[in-house]
Amino acid sequence: MNDKYINRGLTNKEVQERISADKINITNDNSSKGVKDIIISNTFNLFNAINILLAILVLITGHFRNMLFMGIVIINTITGIYQELKAKKKLDQLKLLNNPKATLIRDGHEIVVSESEIVIDDLMILKTGDEILCDAIIIEGNIEVNESMLTGESDNITKHLDDEVLAGSFVTSGYSKVRVNHVGYDNYMAHILKNIKKEKRQPSVIRETLDRIIKTITVIIIPLGLLIFFKQFILSSIPFDDAIIQTVASVVGMIPEGLVLLTTVALSIGCLNLSYEKTLVQEIYSLETLARVNTLCLDKTGTLTNGKMRVIETINIDSKLSSIIASIYNSLKTSNMTAKAIIDYFCDCEKIEVDEAYEFSSSKKYSGARIGDDIYKIGAYTYLLETNPNDLKFIESYTKQGYRVLTVTKNDKLEGYIIIEDELRNNVKETVQFFNDNDVNLKIISGDDMRTVSAIAHKAGVKNTVDAIDCGNIDDDTLKEKVLTHTVFGRVTPDQKYLMIKTLKENGYTVGMVGDGVNDTMALKEADFSISFLSAADSARNIANVILMDDDFSHMPSIVKEGRRVINNINRTSTLFLSKTAMSILLTVATIFIMKEYPFAPIQLTLLSTLCIGIPSFVLSLEPDYNIVKGSFARNIISRAVPSAISIVIAGFVLEVLVGFQLIESTSINTIYSIFTLSIFISNIIYISIPINVLRASLIALGIIGFLLAYFIFADIFYFVFLTTKEILITLCLIIVANLCLFFIGKLKFDRYIK
Repeated sequence: MNDKYINRGLTNKEVQERISADKINITNDNSSKGVKDIIISNTFNLFNAINILLAILVLITGHFRNMLFMGIVIINTITGIYQELKAKKKLDQLKLLNNPKATLIRDGHEIVVSESEIVIDDLMILKTGDEILCDAIIIEGNIEVNESMLTGESDNITKHLDDEVLAGSFVTSGYSKVRVNHVGYDNYMAHILKNIKKEKRQPSVIRETLDRIIKTITVIIIPLGLLIFFKQFILSSIPFDDAIIQTVASVVGMIPEGLVLLTTVALSIGCLNLSYEKTLVQEIYSLETLARVNTLCLDKTGTLTNGKMRVIETINIDSKLSSIIASIYNSLKTSNMTAKAIIDYFCDCEKIEVDEAYEFSSSKKYSGARIGDDIYKIGAYTYLLETNPNDLKFIESYTKQGYRVLTVTKNDKLEGYIIIEDELRNNVKETVQFFNDNDVNLKIISGDDMRTVSAIAHKAGVKNTVDAIDCGNIDDDTLKEKVLTHTVFGRVTPDQKYLMIKTLKENGYTVGMVGDGVNDTMALKEADFSISFLSAADSARNIANVILMDDDFSHMPSIVKEGRRVINNINRTSTLFLSKTAMSILLTVATIFIMKEYPFAPIQLTLLSTLCIGIPSFVLSLEPDYNIVKGSFARNIISRAVPSAISIVIAGFVLEVLVGFQLIESTSINTIYSIFTLSIFISNIIYISIPINVLRASLIALGIIGFLLAYFIFADIFYFVFLTTKEILITLCLIIVANLCLFFIGKLKFDRYIK
């Protein structure tokens, strides 16, 4: 390209021509669900389809009251759509702030545009920390890039004039101007991703467990439904309408219609609540991983500290060297907080001409320049000079106080030092104390001197900061050992950060990573849960599961608490849904092989589900519960659900025996079943509500009072009959039998065999 283009870029007319020709960087690749997708996923799903089919069958019989379960289905669907749309609206507003940006030159002016506004042949500026949003050709300058997201190779690659840089990689050091040569689906990254689903699935125990439950129910629900109808209509000679009603009741009971909805709504509300804390959750199931994090890796700069630095002192730096230092940093194309602090301190110094500037990189740990025949470098002592005990002792006198010491060299000889202070964030001590109190292990991982990092970590309240590890000259095997036993690590390279995260995961830890720089990107990607800041490098921000939109690390306790609240409540309330499902499956099998009739009408199960499952689960899912998430999700819910189902079936067998001895009228079976089933469901509410408070006691009372109202006032609607004194006494005995069975079966702890 000619010199005119290098300084001017495209004109507005040329940009419009390319937009008209669809040569624009749009792939229609949206990771969030659209309004249409939300409505479709909540409306047109397997369980809704089954419920509609069942409603049609009930409609054929003319027993319209037994279609009441469709009211629950409709309410569930509307609630799910409303909550997801509400959360989407708020999160989309935050995502606008997180839209990747590029710096372009158009008509001779630098402008910042969103990723989708880039057109073919745009002149783009790349500097340290930038994510490369389009394939492009370097036309000026040199940069180092990391292409690990594309190739899996973590080494930095130097790109020179006329070399191609690829979308999806990021700049680790340097400055250059590039011409965009591919946009949209023509980018190399788009070719890699074209056969991959758009939405990245965050690993989720809850989602995987629910998927298994739904698949299992889907496999058994149709054959069991057909078998129970065949048994009742053909073998037991029950009238067609009654056989249909009982079959519908069986199938309705097996469907955990609100379980998936509860999970989606609870996670969506969690994300919505966090949005009010200026926190963007980029994948809702990541809240589950967050709730289970027991090890959190933090960078020092920008996390424990606020990222603001200031030079507090210089050692052996005269006016001439001050001018050289000022000139070096003013000549660099890229800047960071350290550079800004130095520029501010030396701002009044006379500037001199720099022949060649050396940009800072995380691997070299220094910046510098060539001025005439002299090479000046400014950076970490151990990366610039041979070790001298006296120098190290002098540097340590500052680093142990938490200061950073930059070494200035001329032609590889020591010239002087720059002492820099890194300020702690507001409320960081309270944040660190929260993690200490909640058994979350903190690992402080930094590229700075270990003594500086250790001192600042100690000031912030981090435990076990004394035995800090210098990773500058440590092999990988030793690092793998040390990361399991130590807390503070200095002089850590990007590759070492990645290795540390991977090692912790391999040893059974659930690892969170907080980072904001290019050097954090690989570690953020490897972590189970990653957190970044709005002001972070594009590459770090776009990988993170959660973004702190106001860059305030003090939000972390609120984020962790919200994650725990959501997951703990899903754990608890899922038991209620699975109790009904397990009960219905066992009763259906018992009816097919032993019992004459299914013991519930659909409307009776709808009543029990509403009073003892639907309302309590929704209310309890919104309660505060900030305890550490423990145990397997599958074990937690099945450990109560299956004993509940078995207890109801055992009590049912006793009832069948009593009917056989004509101690109970057969017309009373449905009513008695409903009553002792109510008692088990109420026991489950009590079990998951301990300790009992006013709200939880109200839910228990609602279940009992609601059932009594249905029994005494609306008995005809719900097919209840009034029991005789003898039947009431027998029912009370069956309640005791069912709950004793629940107690003793629960003690067997057969859930330990469930993975």
